[in-house]
Amino acid sequence: MKTKSKSNPNELVALAFSKQGQLLARARPDGGKLHFDLKPEQLRYARVFVFPEPPGGVEGITLAAAERLHAYEPAIRLGPNNELDVSRIPDSLVRRWLWQRCCARGRVTKRFHIDGVWQDMPVCNAIVHICEVDPVRIVLPRIPDWVVERLRDVLLERIPIPIPDPIPDPFPGPPPFRELTPVPPRPVPALNRIQPLSGLQPAIARQAPPRIDLPQDIRLELSNAGAARARNLLVEHIDVFRPYLCLWPWFWPWLYRCDEITTVRTDFNGRFEACFWRQIFEEKADLYFWVEYEIDGVPTTVYHPSIPCNTYWDYACGEEIHIRITDPRVPFGCHEPLPGEVAWIKTIGWGAPVSRIEQAPGAGFVQQGRLVSTVGLTDYATGGLGHGLSNQKVRPFARSLRFIVQFGSGFPGSNVTHYRWSYRKTHNDKLVPASASEQAWAPLDDIPVSKAYTTEVTGPGGITTFHTGHHQLGPFPVGSVNAYKIPPVSPKGPDVANDPTAEWDQNTVTATVDSTSLKGDGLYEFKLEFFNSAGVRQNVADTVNQVSNPDNLGQSQPAGSAFLLPASEDSFKPFRMKVRIDNQQSTAQIYTVLVDGKSSSTECGFVQYDDKSASGVNFRFRASHPNDFATFGFNVVRGNSADPLSDADSSGMVGASTANYTLGADEVYRNTVNVATLLGTCPDKAAFAEHLHVNGLHTNGTSILDDFDASALAAFALEPK
Repeated sequence: MKTKSKSNPNELVALAFSKQGQLLARARPDGGKLHFDLKPEQLRYARVFVFPEPPGGVEGITLAAAERLHAYEPAIRLGPNNELDVSRIPDSLVRRWLWQRCCARGRVTKRFHIDGVWQDMPVCNAIVHICEVDPVRIVLPRIPDWVVERLRDVLLERIPIPIPDPIPDPFPGPPPFRELTPVPPRPVPALNRIQPLSGLQPAIARQAPPRIDLPQDIRLELSNAGAARARNLLVEHIDVFRPYLCLWPWFWPWLYRCDEITTVRTDFNGRFEACFWRQIFEEKADLYFWVEYEIDGVPTTVYHPSIPCNTYWDYACGEEIHIRITDPRVPFGCHEPLPGEVAWIKTIGWGAPVSRIEQAPGAGFVQQGRLVSTVGLTDYATGGLGHGLSNQKVRPFARSLRFIVQFGSGFPGSNVTHYRWSYRKTHNDKLVPASASEQAWAPLDDIPVSKAYTTEVTGPGGITTFHTGHHQLGPFPVGSVNAYKIPPVSPKGPDVANDPTAEWDQNTVTATVDSTSLKGDGLYEFKLEFFNSAGVRQNVADTVNQVSNPDNLGQSQPAGSAFLLPASEDSFKPFRMKVRIDNQQSTAQIYTVLVDGKSSSTECGFVQYDDKSASGVNFRFRASHPNDFATFGFNVVRGNSADPLSDADSSGMVGASTANYTLGADEVYRNTVNVATLLGTCPDKAAFAEHLHVNGLHTNGTSILDDFDASALAAFALEPK
């Protein structure tokens, strides 16, 4: 490709693209003629755009971006020397060829429950991708007539509005529509990605209410419009149509295309700002934002809602954008470096505070008439649990666990340069003391650990990209032990990235523990120790080891005796936390009902009763977990009726009887319900469905592990003898 190294803002430049959007060449007009270093057969099929070069240069301008400019696109007619004549640029375009800087700015936050109050905390070092959505004047001419006509019919027929799939709550603020005309009810949260357009007509035909209403004057004009006029009406009244288009995923691939402008990183207040050049008379930008966050050293998408429902149409340069992330993998807030020699042991995973894991051996609470021991359990994400379990410590840990620590600025120092975790099993899954061999400490010193950092790379045209590097923490042989390096506060120095733009999270994943590879399920203790560069274990002050204030997770406090080994066992009193490990599955099983001693047919499900008023239906099901780490819900439905059969339903924590059901020694729940009660308004026969769901309480500290759930479904029908 022939290029010029010198950039002259506002001097005319020409870009040649292939039909697929590949940049083929660039050049500058000379005396009304334009020469590209391309073969004639390449140039004949190219698209050429001529416009004044923006102050930031042309690097990063794509075919889609060129289409949005007030650029001159000449007809491809080659002269005798394979040149293009660009001497006929319309004056109307020239008058629009002025540039202005437009800056997009905003804040990225995540909502956390702190000290009993929901608060929006900043998300720092997130990577915000800023994209421009093609305006409708560019998109509509490309759409086939049959799609335009179908969209016209959809609007005129007032057909039902489909309800898109949900995105996680809370909904990240109202959709950024700018319409002043009547808008339909706010959409429930929409799809996170554009879906392919397949089976358009059948999919639309199957929908159910609600319906839509257009202003009558627009409806009347649209009803008499052919495809060409319908296109114009869509452009002219896009503010009216746009909220409805947001709700129809089948049209999205035709109507929406997004082109990335730049990326930018949030600061420690969660704020971001990025500037780009736009032509003064160009339409206002329609901007879309999506966000990545570095998880386990890899930039991972954590916010990517649907483009049609979450674009900021007619964005006013400098307007504040608020992006609220709900992804559970994004950790709490942004943290400044801690002063001094401090090791703040924060969480297991990104969400379970260590200070909210029960450490008292005898702690527990009474649930459904029995004492539930809570030692080693967490109250992570229990606020929505029913059955009296809300905010109780009832969740065990399972699968892969990550221990998150923030080290203070005093580490690494002359005396303390390395750390190491160790573990021992103190009790089995029934809280019976473990064997002497299991209670011996074993080091966690064979799993590689690294800390990720990002650096900024500014390319041609001022476009910033982010590169990820990894600083290995270990394990390294240090004297006679294997240990891990304590990372410095900043990665900018020569010992890490040697780059002034390098940044990393002050939180460090200090260990990754596969809980399935330990010594079976049960109660474990994990110990954190410090070493010098010679591998000699160091004694640190009790105040070095800190945990979060359980009532204000944004503050640290000395760990205290609950989290330190007693001096009688270890004179150094290292940090120690108790954690309950459980990797066992729940069970859900529904047995056939019994009526007057008879069971329902396995094949057809019918069972006969003797007397409607005297006969009873005996329900039986198993909802269990080996250590009772589960809740359950059992529901009986008659036909298609919405009437509740409360006498037959049940829910609660497994392992104990409920209000309706008695738990037997064989771990089977039983309850008998009168036939007449079940039949309700049905004269003498009816069909029923039974559904059982057992919800495992397990977590890895970042999310709830649904793979420990179990469910069962059964059906039967009652008829008189």
